[in-house]
Amino acid sequence: MTLLALIAVAGVGGVASMLVGRIRRALGTTIGVATALVVLILAIAMPAEDSVRIGASGLVLTDLVRGIAVVWSISVMVLALLELGTGTSTVTGPALLALAVAVAALAATDPFTSFAALGAGSLAGIIVPGAGAGPSGGAPSVRLATLARGSFAILGASVLAIGVVAWGASPIGPIGASPFVLSGESMRMALGAGLLTIVGAVALRAGLIPLHVWAARFMEGVTPLAVPAAFAWGTAAFVLVALAWSQVTIGESIAGDGLEHLVIVGLAVTSVAFGGLAAMIHDDLEHVLGYSILQDAGVAVLAFATLDTEAVAAARTWLVASAATKTAFAAWVAVTRTAFAEHRLAELGGWARRGPILGVAFGLTWLAAVGIPGTALFDARTELVFGALPGLPGVVVLVVALTPIGYLGRVAIAGLGAPVGAVAATPPTTFRVPGTRAGGWSRASLVQVARSVSGGVQEYRVLLMAIGVLVLAVVAIVLSVAGRLG
Repeated sequence: MTLLALIAVAGVGGVASMLVGRIRRALGTTIGVATALVVLILAIAMPAEDSVRIGASGLVLTDLVRGIAVVWSISVMVLALLELGTGTSTVTGPALLALAVAVAALAATDPFTSFAALGAGSLAGIIVPGAGAGPSGGAPSVRLATLARGSFAILGASVLAIGVVAWGASPIGPIGASPFVLSGESMRMALGAGLLTIVGAVALRAGLIPLHVWAARFMEGVTPLAVPAAFAWGTAAFVLVALAWSQVTIGESIAGDGLEHLVIVGLAVTSVAFGGLAAMIHDDLEHVLGYSILQDAGVAVLAFATLDTEAVAAARTWLVASAATKTAFAAWVAVTRTAFAEHRLAELGGWARRGPILGVAFGLTWLAAVGIPGTALFDARTELVFGALPGLPGVVVLVVALTPIGYLGRVAIAGLGAPVGAVAATPPTTFRVPGTRAGGWSRASLVQVARSVSGGVQEYRVLLMAIGVLVLAVVAIVLSVAGRLG
């Protein structure tokens, strides 16, 4: 029952945070932080055998479900605090609601329930940040069009997936089919069509190339803090559910060869290559973030090209570690924009010199995104690539998949350069409570310190936010190194 309680707390807390936040932003965010803390405690405390029967379906706790709940709840707590610092109010509630539906979807034994929950629960992560984007999201007509396309993509992907699941369990599908209805080559063709359809649903949900326009427009207009729940974690949950169904219903014998294999590999490699290229050539941080997430999804889709046990396990590791890494990157983008009021690399020269804690956090995020041979994320990427493309083609694709070295390297080089523009005008971040001597705390009375807290938080807002980014970067590096789940 602890699992059910976790889902209920996250869902109710997310809705409460959204509703209260419309009236009192700080109170709504506080509710979100408290909810995320309770969710974290429940996720850690859940007994290993926890399960719930609900009619013909049920919820079963796995290491994967627990791991995602722990990491996601930590991320929500930090993102909520960063949201207070950036002045937005559209992140915490939708992120908690997305956490609730993701845990329910991954724990559910019925794929109908999983895809339906992901479709309905993920809408808030698109609509709330998009509607509250303000002038940065473009004219009202532009925002409306973006929200319409995003809602269509989220719901369309879920409806498509539910349709495939329904077909699989129908009298003419592979689960309930009579051998007199489908057999031999007919069965193989039907399974192949089902596999391509579920991969199409994944492509629509993840915004893979060439279905990426809606995702790109969305990420241009919202705070970067809203991106992890909507795309990094949201896509990861959808792909994991789709992989679980495909492995059981379709099987690796269909995915491993033939036209289906070529189509899936082509779709994945296109997104890996062009996603990495787009992240390399774009100058604004929002596009670098967005296309890096798209590239990560492309790597994960390679698991559908084999559906063997090793590939699916590697995809689990890759998706969770990548989501944590892109959460840290999104937080870094948001805080960097807040600190320097700039978002283009050409205008961010010297950012690391002015914000050394941001520099350390970015360095850890960069290392987590690339990985080191022998670590969980790097090995998962390698297994996915060579599982789908052995030999020289796999080597080429692996090199392309390592473009985070390049596009994140550009950001690092800009940070180590000479400060320019608004960055040059920003003093280096140091920490000293107003009203105390630089030599230390000993000469300041407790009264002075108490009176200084409020002013200190405001004065050192960016520094405290940078520490939050550092926390997320540490989580990312831990998962990148040793994050094998389920």
